[in-house]
Amino acid sequence: MFEQFKKGLQQAFLQPLPGKPAQDLLKPYVSLYKSLEVPQLPNSREGAVMSLIYPIGNIPHILFIERPVYQGVHSGQIAFPGGKIEKSDRSSLDAALRETYEEVGVNGAQIEVIGPLSQVYVLASNFMVYPFVGILPEKPILIPDGIEVANTLEVPLHHFVESIVKETTMKSALGIDLIAPYYDLEGKKLWGATAMMVSELCAVVKNQGIKLY
Repeated sequence: MFEQFKKGLQQAFLQPLPGKPAQDLLKPYVSLYKSLEVPQLPNSREGAVMSLIYPIGNIPHILFIERPVYQGVHSGQIAFPGGKIEKSDRSSLDAALRETYEEVGVNGAQIEVIGPLSQVYVLASNFMVYPFVGILPEKPILIPDGIEVANTLEVPLHHFVESIVKETTMKSALGIDLIAPYYDLEGKKLWGATAMMVSELCAVVKNQGIKLY
């Protein structure tokens, strides 16, 4: 089953990405200005993340990390492993692989990279984020970083494909009240840039008619 999923995903990534329309389904917005496009601020930084998929009980699962609570814009949020692209990184993909190893202990040499998703700009931290999708043939032994990772979550991909997206009011790091579409993860909210990336991944899966179980 998982091998068929992998082949379907590989074929799907040979097609054009769904892009912004798929991302926008989970994009936070100001209630009176839902269609407002946020401009990219000058001097933005660049980051990269990895959407890591592997089988648990032969069912494709996605790995997320939960950030610790701290004085910062992404305090307590659920995200993909990833972080800032450093000068020593040869590419955004190398940064995503490096960060995945540093944050959850999965060696990049084990990951079969399927392809990139569309980049997402995060206004709160002024980051342009480049997401990638990678596959592991089996569930890894995770070694979470004790400082950057409070918890890890392994969620079946079909949960997102089949989810009814909910909305809530969230206060952004800039102090603005936003309407935030989110995925419910047993009481935890996956919203913002990571949810937008997941939404695009779900569109890829749906468009290709990939079976998840």
